[in-house]
Amino acid sequence: MKYTPSCDIYSEAVYLADENGNVLYEKNSKQRMYPLELTQIMTAIVVIENIDAAGGWDAQGTYDMSIQNYLYDNRKGGVILSGMLSGNIFTADELFYDLVIRSGYDAALVLAKLVAGSQDAFVELMNQTAAKIGAKDTSFTNCHGLHDTANYTTAYDMYLITKYAMGLDKYREVVQKTSYTCEETDAHKQLIWNTENGLMISGSVHYYSPVVGGKIGYNSEIGRNVASYAEYEGFSYYQIDLGAPYELDNGYNRALVDAKNLYMWAFTEFEVKTIVEGGSQIAEVPLELAWQKNHLNLMIGETYRALLPVELDIATISYKFNLPDSVEAPITKGEEIGSIEFVYMGDEVIGTVPLVAAEDVEQSDLLSGLKSFSNITHSFWFKFIVITIFILIALYIALMIIRNYNHRKYGNFKRKKRL
Repeated sequence: MKYTPSCDIYSEAVYLADENGNVLYEKNSKQRMYPLELTQIMTAIVVIENIDAAGGWDAQGTYDMSIQNYLYDNRKGGVILSGMLSGNIFTADELFYDLVIRSGYDAALVLAKLVAGSQDAFVELMNQTAAKIGAKDTSFTNCHGLHDTANYTTAYDMYLITKYAMGLDKYREVVQKTSYTCEETDAHKQLIWNTENGLMISGSVHYYSPVVGGKIGYNSEIGRNVASYAEYEGFSYYQIDLGAPYELDNGYNRALVDAKNLYMWAFTEFEVKTIVEGGSQIAEVPLELAWQKNHLNLMIGETYRALLPVELDIATISYKFNLPDSVEAPITKGEEIGSIEFVYMGDEVIGTVPLVAAEDVEQSDLLSGLKSFSNITHSFWFKFIVITIFILIALYIALMIIRNYNHRKYGNFKRKKRL
């Protein structure tokens, strides 16, 4: 179902869906957009899935001169740094906290080199993983998020990527933190990395306590982005907001304003309602080839729940059956026979669930034999053979008639000749 939020939306593209994929709101969700630092969510996924081969979370990466020069050359693009100095050495674990919390470009590049040997090789892994996840309209050209017209995604794809990342224990653990202290060692000084995601910062004008994870991105040319996840009273949502205006509105980041307002709307005005319980007998369909039984009972194959407005009465939801004209025995209980669509306001389908056989039904050998014989008699080849036989018989009869006629005629001719 499509709903219109009770608030203004500033982001150019939005996707808001619950944990089960029920979409509450979307705007230009398949439009190509630029992820900026949200790129690093995929970077984090690839690191998690490949870190063991690189030596594990204790493996060490060096912030070397080549990375420093790369960031210096691109500084006008608005790179985010973490306070590293050339020659500093960090563990993969420390770098991962930097990447997820601070969004450090330096951390992303060191991790990419540690895991894959180079940023180019790492980006290949990013694109392979995006394809595996199903993000078909996404292409990555770097691991950090510096704007590049060839580094793009969509709100829907970023939802898939964020949801996948939240399913990884390491990412879920780290993304919920707002600060991390990287203690001083012989290889580097003490560094403190703080998030800029106002949705998670207590005291921020954007703070919203149900938000337990997220990442922001921004660029004066592209605007502001945020990918986030929120939980409240047993309900959870993922939300992607891309392309909100870059300029602050009296100190307000309008991507974060969209995120907070939409979460408040979702948590206060919607809830998951049970439409039908699995196992409920609800229909029947004509049954053939069963002895003394001409109808098969059907039941709901699975419990169906939907995200609906709080005030909506489920009694106003109607349903429509999609069933075959008949079915043939044998039938096994639980076998899918058809489906049922749940319809709201006369024509809007809000969901579909399977209808399955509510019982086992054995086939009658006698009825099956009669059915097979009937099928044979109605087949093309049977009709062809029968017609051919009739034609041959007719030809034979005609031939016999002609033969007898000629025989009588010839016999009469011979008798007349003798006379």
